[in-house]
Amino acid sequence: MLIQKVARSMAPVLIDGESGTGKELVARAIHEVSVRSAQPFIAVNCSAIPEQLLEAEFFGYRKGAFTGAAEDREGFFQAANGGTLFLDEIGDLPLSMQSKLLRAIQERQVRPVGAVSELPVNVRLLSATHKDLGAEVHQGQFRQDLYYRLNVIQIRVPPLRERVVDLGDIAAHVLERLAREASAATIARLTPEAREHLARYAFPGNVRELENLLHRAVALSAGDWIGVQDLGLPAAALLNQASVESVRALNEAAGAAASSLPLAPLESINADATLPNNLAEHLDAVERDILERALERHRFNRTAAGASLGLSLRQMRYRMARLGVGAESGSERD
Repeated sequence: MLIQKVARSMAPVLIDGESGTGKELVARAIHEVSVRSAQPFIAVNCSAIPEQLLEAEFFGYRKGAFTGAAEDREGFFQAANGGTLFLDEIGDLPLSMQSKLLRAIQERQVRPVGAVSELPVNVRLLSATHKDLGAEVHQGQFRQDLYYRLNVIQIRVPPLRERVVDLGDIAAHVLERLAREASAATIARLTPEAREHLARYAFPGNVRELENLLHRAVALSAGDWIGVQDLGLPAAALLNQASVESVRALNEAAGAAASSLPLAPLESINADATLPNNLAEHLDAVERDILERALERHRFNRTAAGASLGLSLRQMRYRMARLGVGAESGSERD
């Protein structure tokens, strides 16, 4: 299993994924199966700390180092000593702090604010970001040397819209947890129509949004079954039929059972339809057609077209380049 192999290596890990995909859960899983599992796991949201407090929070400080420092205090590195330090949203660190973090990683020592000597620390470093750090390096927003230090092993956590085959299992797990937390006698379930509705939604907030949506649906549903109306998803937010059929084809290619998570009405399935001779080329053709029609609908604005399909601009550019969409016209704009 990938997590177990990564945990055994003890190398720094960079977890890449959109907000709400569960990057911290991946980091905790790595820690829990590593030899450091009995030691502290310290999670830090780098974007939530004011810039002027970063050094003190990361490395600690000595009494009298600044106004309000009434006693010695250890920082995140000292608190995680012997265990794992997880730096979430590492891409939001300012450049000045990046250089100090790089030194701490290289030297395995930290100097608390107001101290004259450094302290040795032994931490396993895991980091996560929703940004493209490679692009940030090229733009001068992230240090290249720090990027190489952090990106020894990279794990990408795909967005929920790319994991439609897992949506049913994830939703069931969330509903079981909600029932357990509420000490409910029964576990709420999704109707087939509700599952189809969820599968057609792009989930820009990913698993976090799914949890909130199901939590609300459980509270609003009249019984043990959650229906379409309980979900409260507007029709305008759902993928069009062409996109649904594309997702169905991708799921079937991945070995998903169509009956476990219906993506389109059963009457739309033609049992006598001819199977493609080359599945990869067929799926590329379907995706190419969807991208071209989305671009036409949005006057070749890639940002708007991508958003209508639940894709970021970067993802839209990648797919267009891979499939040769717009290669000849050159009329696309962001």
